[in-house]
Amino acid sequence: MKPRELAYKILYDVIIKKAYINISFSKHLQKEKIKEIDVAFVKELVYGVIERKYTLDFILSFFVKKFPDAKALLLLEMGLYQILYMGKVPDYAAINETVEVAKKFLGKKMASFLNAVLRNYLREREKVRFPDRQDLRLYLKVTYSYPDWIIERFLKNFGEKKSEELLISLNEKPEISYRVNTLKISPEEFEKKLKEKGITYKRGYYLKEAFYIDLKNPENHPFYKEGLIHPQDEASMLVSKILAPQKGEMVIDVCAAPGGKTTHISQIMENTGEVIAFDLHPHRLKLIEENSKRLGVLNVKAELFDATSVNEKYLGRADKVLADVPCTGIGIIRKKPDIKLKHYDETEIRNLIEKQYNILKSSSLYLKREGVLVYSTCTIGKEENQEVIDRFLKEHKNFVAVDISDCLPSNLKDETSKEGYIQTTPLEHKIDGFFIAKLKRIY
Repeated sequence: MKPRELAYKILYDVIIKKAYINISFSKHLQKEKIKEIDVAFVKELVYGVIERKYTLDFILSFFVKKFPDAKALLLLEMGLYQILYMGKVPDYAAINETVEVAKKFLGKKMASFLNAVLRNYLREREKVRFPDRQDLRLYLKVTYSYPDWIIERFLKNFGEKKSEELLISLNEKPEISYRVNTLKISPEEFEKKLKEKGITYKRGYYLKEAFYIDLKNPENHPFYKEGLIHPQDEASMLVSKILAPQKGEMVIDVCAAPGGKTTHISQIMENTGEVIAFDLHPHRLKLIEENSKRLGVLNVKAELFDATSVNEKYLGRADKVLADVPCTGIGIIRKKPDIKLKHYDETEIRNLIEKQYNILKSSSLYLKREGVLVYSTCTIGKEENQEVIDRFLKEHKNFVAVDISDCLPSNLKDETSKEGYIQTTPLEHKIDGFFIAKLKRIY
């Protein structure tokens, strides 16, 4: 299958059928054997169209009075993206190849329509009038390609200047970090292996077990297969560092799959004690078990359970609890641009926040006195973060916020760390956007 045809099929899955981008990408690449250079092209096109969809659709609105069906719009976006953002693709190739894909999947009539629209854009691109800053929300939406709900949240939380800077940073290509599995190899020994094999790398910004490595097909690399590394952003690694589990403790991870933080907790505990990992879905529990086996983790017990409920057999038993709750995911848009395709309304946001609060409340019941709970999300904004914690502390006088300064690397200490939380962002810290708060049960 040709690269653009494959890109179309993946985009169809993600945009029209609402599939997850990483799952769809992996599924189609397993079916189709294509060259590595073509995989890179497909990835750039797929991720780019999703990342820039609002901008592309705005431009196309000047050349299409009434948008055709979703499949035709998808191909228009693919063609226009190549013209605007893929400088190595000549305009004629972008159009001709897109038209060929349209012929195959939509027929000659629709292909002719797409050809006319894209050529009209090349002839009359000066027709496009981008919004100016007087209509700030539309300006930010079209310029940086974000849905209204993210624009509104950022402006409410951060004001105009920082909002724009955050939007820019979340569009940047992320560096991919890996956690060295210290159950099998030390960071120093791993670095020696990288040097011996001539692999380009960079040490972590904050954590000694973090390495930035450009691996083209990581899941097929011997380092991954042998369990020496696990793909994980430094912001995600910080969650377990702030939890600070000790050897021999009982730890409960209430929303554990696919197991990155779970296995990191086990790694910090040196395979001692017990780590109970809850998840709601059986197939996701299997991911925890597979990752644990690959990494040589022996102290994790995966259990099927809904974190919004209370598991009575663990009441008052845990030394540490991690509640890494479902969230809107704004902080990981660099890696999952399909988050931009979601359209949360106020009711959906309120329901999500209530779910987060219920998970936090249920999780607190598992702690012993003097036990510690970490609440984390991979999103940005007070609504799902500080406000949830403030409400919990107001309604649960037996809990207090814990100063996390001693848990943080010296180059990451923040004025909020003494108040018991930190919000990372790619803008300020070069890593994913995570909120991490630490609470302690005092009676």
